[in-house]
Amino acid sequence: MNTATIIISAMAISQFVFLAVHFLIHYRQSMGKLVAAFSVCTIAYLLNESMGLEDGSLTDIVLDVMATLAPFLLWLIASKLFIDEREKQTLAWLAIALCYTLDIVSAAGFVGNAMNGSNTTVSFTVYFVPQLILLGFPLHAIYMAIRGYDSDLLEERRTFRLAFITGLGVVVIFIVTCDILNDVLQDGLAGGGAPYVILASLCLFLVALIFNLGLVQSSSGALNRVLAYETTELAAEPGNHTTDTLDVNLVQAIERAMQDEHLYREAGLTIADLAKHVGVLEYKARQLINKSMRYKNFNQFLNNYRIKEACQLIHSTRFPVSRIAMDVGYSSLSAFNRAFKERTGRTPSEYRRQQGS
Repeated sequence: MNTATIIISAMAISQFVFLAVHFLIHYRQSMGKLVAAFSVCTIAYLLNESMGLEDGSLTDIVLDVMATLAPFLLWLIASKLFIDEREKQTLAWLAIALCYTLDIVSAAGFVGNAMNGSNTTVSFTVYFVPQLILLGFPLHAIYMAIRGYDSDLLEERRTFRLAFITGLGVVVIFIVTCDILNDVLQDGLAGGGAPYVILASLCLFLVALIFNLGLVQSSSGALNRVLAYETTELAAEPGNHTTDTLDVNLVQAIERAMQDEHLYREAGLTIADLAKHVGVLEYKARQLINKSMRYKNFNQFLNNYRIKEACQLIHSTRFPVSRIAMDVGYSSLSAFNRAFKERTGRTPSEYRRQQGS
């Protein structure tokens, strides 16, 4: 362990300490706790990599267990920030449990026995599957940030998605990838460890520093508005909450396009299409639907109209569910079923049985 490694790691740790304390003080809901936990686990990673601890020592095991959680916590943060329709997280919890299970198997020495028997499949599974799973968490987190970008109606969150993609997510992918290379090459990259640890610590320091500077300078409360959406509930029906006459007219034009002209029935309808239809710029349509009609994203806005008509059709006709899904604008039955259950708490078939139609 050289002086440069200690200095740069200490610089990175100081930034994550600030990040954890800031979120615990200013954001006391679950998001603040998640970010603080992620910061602590990242600090554990930095300590474990920079201290040159003996493999298998108690301190090494504790720090390794905490560091393993960092990509998973990053995924949870992304899920809360970018997914408005809450989805089951069972698979993610099973994946992180599998990581720890395989780590225990490795620590118990079963891998050595397997390798003595030339069982390369077992050795590969125990050594590399956990790293691949941990790499999958930030990759999927970035996918979530990208997937909802076009339909997001909150401009601050759209900007934050880009920062997230190019910041923490990329850094965690870099770290996990280097860990995999360390295992593949064994002493190749990890020999001495200094170049890899210095580079990883420097990347983490720069990203955390930029983010913390943004926190300090964000007097406009943009981050507050992004995080507020963690607990904001979708309005049951669109409602007009603006006093500007022009905005009132534009909201009414949007409502006419949806309610009277049934524009939502067009499969693949985008907010750009809607904006063009009512004659406004796309950013203005986003602003109206978000601030005046109280929707978080464009998909929720569409689903409100689509599922309402779907319920009427299920109740009043004997059309197959697949036909109803296509008639109200969905391009796939699975997307319709997911949106219907999110909105009503039941599948279309269950809803039909309960309605007795």
